[in-house]
Amino acid sequence: MNYIIVHTPGESGIQPQVTTHSFISELAANFSGLLINIEHRYYGESFPPIDDLSTPNMKDLTIDQALFDFANFIKNPPKELGIPKDAKWITVGGSYAGNLAAWMRKQFPKDVFAAYASSAPVEAKLDFFEFDQGVSKALPCAQNISDAFNFVFDPILMSGNETAIFQLKQQFGLEMIEDNLDFASAISHPTSRIVQTYVPPPSSDQLDNIVAICGPFAQAPESSPQVSALIYIEGVKAFLNITGLITPEDKIKKFATSAISTKEKNDLASFTYQYCSELGYYQTAPKPPLLSTRSQTITIDYYQGQCDFLFPGITSSPTIKETNKKFGGFNGKFSRTIFVNGDIDPWTALTVSSESANPKVEKDTIFLVKGGSHVSDFAPPSPSDSESLKEARVFVFNTLVKWLK
Repeated sequence: MNYIIVHTPGESGIQPQVTTHSFISELAANFSGLLINIEHRYYGESFPPIDDLSTPNMKDLTIDQALFDFANFIKNPPKELGIPKDAKWITVGGSYAGNLAAWMRKQFPKDVFAAYASSAPVEAKLDFFEFDQGVSKALPCAQNISDAFNFVFDPILMSGNETAIFQLKQQFGLEMIEDNLDFASAISHPTSRIVQTYVPPPSSDQLDNIVAICGPFAQAPESSPQVSALIYIEGVKAFLNITGLITPEDKIKKFATSAISTKEKNDLASFTYQYCSELGYYQTAPKPPLLSTRSQTITIDYYQGQCDFLFPGITSSPTIKETNKKFGGFNGKFSRTIFVNGDIDPWTALTVSSESANPKVEKDTIFLVKGGSHVSDFAPPSPSDSESLKEARVFVFNTLVKWLK
């Protein structure tokens, strides 16, 4: 047990399948090591005993505090685990937790031997319009969706005609959303979620979600913004019926009710607080002529309004400059850290695989999965995995072997 893998789920509670049925659990088994899952403060069962979600009660939710929590565990592990003093600790995480894995190695190099970060958006950014560019790049029908927003939905939303706006909401079956911007967010959300979580089907006779989105546009007898709008409306209605989702912003306004569970409420509040305070990640629409699969009405001000609504007095804007200065962003210096990203993952624009990134890393420590989505490498290996995904996992294993042996 000289190899200890420390995984954190980041912005959620511990997920048992990571311990029992994932690439992470296979890594630990292959190294005959110990896998430890540690929750991030303010998430899952590790939410503090506070009376409410007021801004003062959230002040101890910071990146630094989370890193010190993990470092304290590594320096002082429970004696009953019997971890030898010369054990090599490897931090692992995906998405925001991937940031933490990389930053643990960066901030505590004497305690953390190596790190493995999947889909880690290490660059804090306020106006994250590149996210939508990534969604558009992955969708063959992005032009159709962009036309639907630019020539049909947004002109109505920006018209000030409440009757027309209400009728548009009715077409989507979302007339219960009172705020017009929340509605715009709700109808912008489905395509990005599908692309972010995309997994190619195991066989050609099974549903491909991207084909499911774009197929109706290609099969339409004519192509016009109006036809694209009708097709998009039906697609969004089907998505919402299947998933039961509306939008995170809509949930924010239900915090005072019993509409969502306490754990879900806490996790959502906590990550909202983190992007409002230190990370940004405001997903806005690229400006024309760039393609956009979301409404132009969703701006930085919209997200900041959500922050001000939930956490009055938090900050006038997230402290992204300080975050990037402290941890290096995607131009930072990272040693003995493996980065795996997906080329259709919209978050890749903020990772070290971004075209704008210039990280200082050792040779051959970054792998870009062809057709890979967000944290796709953490899933349990499957015979249907793409060759690139298989290569990514071999790359991770061989790199760790090289460092450990």
